[in-house]
Amino acid sequence: MLIEVMCDKFTSHGKPRGRISLHAGLNTILGSDSGSNSIGKSTFLMIIDFAFGGDDYIEKLADVQTEVGEHRICFAFQFTNRIYYFSRSNVDYKNVQKCDEDYRPLEGGLISLNQYLSFLQTHYDMDLSGLSFRNAVGRSMRIYKRETLDEEHPLHQAKQEKAQAAIEGLLKLADLYSGIVAQSRITAEATDKYSTFRKAQKYQYIPFITKQSEYEQNETRIAELTEQAEELARKSSSGLLDLDSMQAEQLSIMQGRLSNFKRQKSRLLSQLRAIRADQDWGKRGFKRNYDDLLRFFPEVDLQRIEAIEDFHKKLANILKKEFAETEENMQATLALIETEMTQIEAQIAQMAVTTDLSKTVLEQYAAIDKELKTLRAANENYIKTAELAETAKAYKAELDRLVVEQIAIMQQEINGEMKRINDVIYSGRKTAPTLTINDASHYVFFTPRDGGTGTQYKGLVVFDLAMLSLTRLPVIAHDSVMLKHIEDEAMEKIIELYADTQKQVFIAMDKEGSYTSKTQKIMEDTKVLHLGPGDGALFGRTWNDENVEQ
Repeated sequence: MLIEVMCDKFTSHGKPRGRISLHAGLNTILGSDSGSNSIGKSTFLMIIDFAFGGDDYIEKLADVQTEVGEHRICFAFQFTNRIYYFSRSNVDYKNVQKCDEDYRPLEGGLISLNQYLSFLQTHYDMDLSGLSFRNAVGRSMRIYKRETLDEEHPLHQAKQEKAQAAIEGLLKLADLYSGIVAQSRITAEATDKYSTFRKAQKYQYIPFITKQSEYEQNETRIAELTEQAEELARKSSSGLLDLDSMQAEQLSIMQGRLSNFKRQKSRLLSQLRAIRADQDWGKRGFKRNYDDLLRFFPEVDLQRIEAIEDFHKKLANILKKEFAETEENMQATLALIETEMTQIEAQIAQMAVTTDLSKTVLEQYAAIDKELKTLRAANENYIKTAELAETAKAYKAELDRLVVEQIAIMQQEINGEMKRINDVIYSGRKTAPTLTINDASHYVFFTPRDGGTGTQYKGLVVFDLAMLSLTRLPVIAHDSVMLKHIEDEAMEKIIELYADTQKQVFIAMDKEGSYTSKTQKIMEDTKVLHLGPGDGALFGRTWNDENVEQ
């Protein structure tokens, strides 16, 4: 059991609080007579939970981490005759440090939080089928800011937890889970398959329909398209029935590419002929006999004409080079086109389809076959969805039957123990809370004919005391936020029940003077920590008081 907690940040009126000793039975954290708030009662309960492997002291008490700064919580457990010392930092809180008796870290003693929890599970003798130590203990630590104060859902350890997980948590703690573990696994798998398949349909990753009428319409359309495909094949000599949609689509694409290359080849040949014609024209020589010109125009400037002729010769030489380069490039392009055409024709031949298949026929067949595959897939998925839903439903029904069967005796024992405890509290005058587990995913917890707030929270107390009695649960923690709603007469008996247990109970209480003298005496006798306002608070100050210098 947990036997002490200490932290060098714990102070009282300027002095270190030292080691806070804990014991079996009731451990009371008392507040002031005036019922002061924010003095550290709930915080200390969170620290107790921290010692039992919880994270909420760090994750839900941000003000403490900010105001106190970096610190470590030191604690010790005693099992049989041996004491184990540990510390856990509020910074590196996912690891736990093994220590000596003075809380000096042991060399090589840093272990993971999971290793530490395994240590506690083994030493508390809680190695039960499917059970994790934290899953078991965390449900009964009912502390302000934790999500375990729901008086109508005592099995839940968090608001978002599903009822099925909460019920399985009870079965594991009661050592009844082994009887349903296999069925629980295949039910989860079947549900996951159905959910995944439905999501694929939702996001349109696969063809789908949701109604029987759509299925029947698809069947009619499938028959129509099948007949159209057969008719198209009969009219063609190309054996279209031997093609699937992918082959037909490939053929259509290849025919299109072949036609495109043919057009390019024809265009290039025309351009090539034009270039060659221009070259032939450029090969004509320029005449040097200007006698006839002089006879009609004796004053003509022959030197000027010869200069122009010389320019034309130079221009012809430049164009000749350009024509040659252009022709060479066009010849290379034609060669590439002819190579591509040869390859495409070979691919078509390999598919055993003659090259005279028209592109239109191929496109028609590809479209028909594609629609057929989509419709058939949608109908197949419709049938598969129904089959997956039916399988998940059947497995769930069997799991429900097993859960009810496994829990029936335990539920009777829990309700019987809660009635015994309630009768002790009220001398048999008031009805006891009742737990009813309807199936693997639903349970109800209430007190018949009494829905008052105090009664509801008293129900939580009674349930936890019953679990302490019936299971291997080693500890519970009840905060003043739930206890203050319970009437004083009932509290006296509850405090007695707390004190009588051989396991550990941690409670935080306000206003010591408002309870019966017997209750006050028990709280005083079981007090492990007394807190007050100001420098009497857990950390020696209250940071919500604007008049106090921080």
